[in-house]
Formats: sequence, structure tokens, C-alpha cells
Amino acid sequence: MELAGSQAKAAIRAAPRTLPGAPSWGRVLATTVSLWTGRRVARLRHPRLALFLAICLAVAAAAVVSVVQFTGTSPRTASPARPHQVRPAWALGAAGAVRAQAAAWVAGQVSSAETVGCDPLMCAALSAHGVAASRLLPVGTDASAAAGAGVLVASLSVGDQQVAPVLLASFGSGASVVEVRTAPPGGSAAYQRAVQADLAARRSAGTQLLHSRRIGVGAGTAGQLQAGEVDTRLLIMLAMLASQHPWQVVAFDGGSPGVPLTQAPFRQVTITGPDAGGLAASLALVRAQRAPYQPAQAVIVRLPGGPAAPSGQLAQGQLAQGQLALRIDFAAPSPPGLLTGGASG
Repeated sequence: MELAGSQAKAAIRAAPRTLPGAPSWGRVLATTVSLWTGRRVARLRHPRLALFLAICLAVAAAAVVSVVQFTGTSPRTASPARPHQVRPAWALGAAGAVRAQAAAWVAGQVSSAETVGCDPLMCAALSAHGVAASRLLPVGTDASAAAGAGVLVASLSVGDQQVAPVLLASFGSGASVVEVRTAPPGGSAAYQRAVQADLAARRSAGTQLLHSRRIGVGAGTAGQLQAGEVDTRLLIMLAMLASQHPWQVVAFDGGSPGVPLTQAPFRQVTITGPDAGGLAASLALVRAQRAPYQPAQAVIVRLPGGPAAPSGQLAQGQLAQGQLALRIDFAAPSPPGLLTGGASG
């Protein structure tokens, strides 16, 4: 057995210096044990004992190979280290995280018809989030170059506020702030007057919807309607749908980060009411609308959670678990004047 040990040690010492393509350490050890077994077993007088020793040594050789393969010490079979994934320049640091938030919001909330002005890093972030390159207008450091863009996505600066005075959304804080802005037709002063008139009209229309027996609302959604925090397009859509079926408002959503709801109201509503056939007909009606009442998205969804009791045993206003609902989203920005006769389609 000393011979096998010396041969194994010699093989181990020689392994690091073997050329590419040489057998692995496990194969060298297994071959060494096998040769030693053949010579020793042939000299034994008892066949059964010889067979037993051959089996034991074969198992030991297999175990040696398994250990070597498992530990991965062979330089020929070791897995190469994976290179670190390089992050794009626009995604680096705290500013990169803010750019990602702003880009995701623009990609999901701003109308696909809008041209977006952006600096090179912000343009790269928008492109990575699915905004088509044909919609992007690189503006660099010259804010005046953004005059041809419907929406400007940039860091906070006095020039940006002058070129695009209306704030649609804001992300981050301090030096990492990224704002989404637009330049209204007719100038900033005219736009602000239209916004104030539109707020008053939304409050009046929302209060009128609360008196409808065909639209059910909870306490929270009722307060949002009364406060004028719901987009005019949603108010008009709800009134139209109520002429077809009774509805229950589940929730309003889709506000703009960093902007008061009185200036950038909710643009999403989830409602439930008719059966699956009625929902499908209502969905087709909503999708058939034209601008400015054509939604960015309208889908039938299944509500999560809620009481599990049969619908006939639910209290008024409660929603059954897994109930189907209609969800309607309108794109930003919300156009003022649809209820006051000053709409800009």
C-alpha cells in the first residue's frame, strides 16, 4: 500500500505542471489504485478474498474521483468567474434611480403622441423603458431647444421652468430632482386660468355624479369627487357608462408624483357592475371613443381579496372576491376646458 501512496503523492505534485489536455487528478488517482490492485490481487491465493479487495478498492477509487470533481480543484474543469455586469451610465448612483422612476412614469403615463425632450442620459433611460426613439428629442444643456417637445424631462432649472412652466410630475429631491414639464398652448397665464376654471367644473360634475342612483361610491371616493380630484375625462366616461348599466366605483388612481391632485387629478378608475357580457360590451364602448376621450388603456381585471361570501349575501357597496371589473386609464396631461367649452383636443 506504500507504493500506491507514493504514486498518488507523485501524481498530485505533478498535476499543476501538466499540459492542457492532460488527465485530471481524479483520473490519475483512479488509474494508480487500479494498477496497484491488479498487481496485488493476482498474487492472492484466495479468490474470494481477492474479489472482495478488488471491490473495496474500486469503490475507494470512485470516491477519490468524486471528491476531486466535487471540490473542483482541477484547473482544467474549474468554472471561469463570471464578469460583473456593467450598468449603463444613466442608471448609476442616486441620480440614476431617479431617472429610472421618471422614465417608467413617462413610458406608462404620458401620451404616446407626445414628443419628449431630454438630455442624453435621460433619453437613454427613456429608451431603456420602452419609449420609442422617434419620440425623443435630445436637448442637451440648452433648454430653449426643447421648444419643439410636447413634454420635457429634465433636472430642475430656471430655464426649464420658463420653457415648460407646467409641472406634470416630480421625482427625487435636492440635486437629483427630475421633473416632467410641458408648455401649454396660449401661454402660462391663460393655462392657469383654465386650470382654475376646470377645477371648479370638476367639483360641480363630481357632486352631480354623487346624486346618481346608477353610480355607487364609498366615502373615500365620494370625497375625491367632491374635491375635484378626478380627471374630467373620467367624469364624462362614468356618466356615459351609467346610462348603460349601474356601476360601483372601486377606486380612483393614477395621480402624478409631486403634484397636487387639484392640478393633476386622478386619471384611472376601476369600476364593477354588470356581468361578464355587460363588461365586455362596456369595454368595447370605451375603446371606441375618439380623442380626447379615447383612453390610453381599458381592460377587464379580476379584483383581488374582498369578502368570500356569495354576492347575494354582501352588504351594499361590498365587492365579491375575484369579481370582474373594468379599469380605464387616461394619459397625462389632463386637458382643461372639456366641461367649460375651452377644450383643446
